[in-house]
Amino acid sequence: MTETRPYRFCLVNLGCPKNTVDSEGVLGALALAGFHFVPEPGDADICLVNTCGFLEEAREESADILEELAEMKDSRGRPLLVALGCLVERAGKTPALDVFLKHADARVGFADYARLPHICLSLLDKHKDLSRAAEGFQGKALPPSYFSFLNRPRMRIGSPASAYLKLGEGCSNGCAYCSIPLIRGRLASRSIRDIIGEARQLVASGARELNLIAQDTSAYGMDRARRSQLPKLLRELGSLPDELWFRILYAHPRHLTDEILGAMAADPRVCPYVDLPLQHIHDGMLKTMRRGYGRQQVEDLLPRIRAALPGAAIRTTFIVGHPGEGRVEFQELLDFVKAGHLDHMGVFVWSPEPDTASTGMANRVPVRMARSRRDALMRAQAEVAGQRWQGRVGLQTEVLLERREVDGWRGRTMWQAPEVDGETIVSHIPAPARISDVVPVVIEKAQAYDLWARGVPP
Repeated sequence: MTETRPYRFCLVNLGCPKNTVDSEGVLGALALAGFHFVPEPGDADICLVNTCGFLEEAREESADILEELAEMKDSRGRPLLVALGCLVERAGKTPALDVFLKHADARVGFADYARLPHICLSLLDKHKDLSRAAEGFQGKALPPSYFSFLNRPRMRIGSPASAYLKLGEGCSNGCAYCSIPLIRGRLASRSIRDIIGEARQLVASGARELNLIAQDTSAYGMDRARRSQLPKLLRELGSLPDELWFRILYAHPRHLTDEILGAMAADPRVCPYVDLPLQHIHDGMLKTMRRGYGRQQVEDLLPRIRAALPGAAIRTTFIVGHPGEGRVEFQELLDFVKAGHLDHMGVFVWSPEPDTASTGMANRVPVRMARSRRDALMRAQAEVAGQRWQGRVGLQTEVLLERREVDGWRGRTMWQAPEVDGETIVSHIPAPARISDVVPVVIEKAQAYDLWARGVPP
């Protein structure tokens, strides 16, 4: 480095947990290369923004952040701005999206993540951009260099008690509305050896909960074998410490088999929690969305989940306003939600994504109507969730403690995933406690999203 002090860097992370894992890898790589992390962009020589490009709203947020940071530059043009992530790959394939990245001094795609320290040094020392043009990965898997990057030590952000563990990248499901295969390519699974190795690193860093993530965790290993290798991975995770929690997120209904449910049930450390993005329930809409299943398969699957994992919490997401969703289709979805099958739910309003099949479809739904449908679903689910959580009042369970507040501890039960679900407020813990402890509690109160509990002796 040409300056007498280490270069200072900061990072702004946007988007989903997969981006969080990448950001933690970037933080670790730059720290190992001698860069000094600072939390405030105004104190940095270079600032990296890990963008999200999945939806128009996310692209606008990424552009706004880059513009705000550009306005903070000093007389030397610092901090330099480096854009990373999905928007970079998306714009490489779709030049019309370049406008969202106009304030970035450099763009680094997934293939160059392993070279980020070198790229940043070149920008700072020589004002030379050594990054290569990102073009997306449609029809291809991410390159070996990216998976090598994933195997390097991470600098964790967020809750010290909980970490995300990425099983692979990309997706081969081919849903009509989804741009992920255009951005992150087809399914490419990491080896069990690499996953277990990273899991051990995360545990050593203090993580008590490992959240297994991918675009479709239930399809893990299906690029290498004829059926999911998730059950095998869960068995291999058995070599890790007994006090851990494992949580499986993003399981596709078509790939969530009885074998996977059995493997989850066989290990008490696996949370009785199923994240099952259904996206719709009307047969015609599911076909239009190219989901590969119908309502009957969903109605067969839900009781199998409840039977295999008694007391399990089920989370889902739905998309409203997709082309072809008329009054009848939406009403069927609303009635399904009101029937009370689900514990947690999120709803997205469809937006036209460049180069996806849905964008070329007729019978679009007005945005105002789609937003109204989203709100109606969320109101219905709030009532359902309140009733379902009331049914857990009086139960004894465990809570993973994540932070201390004036009125008690905040944490989560096995029924609550990080970030997207509610939390549990715990009072009167009988013994001294600290972050990452798992403590026994009795549920005393419940609302639509949060629980209140009292600590009990172990």
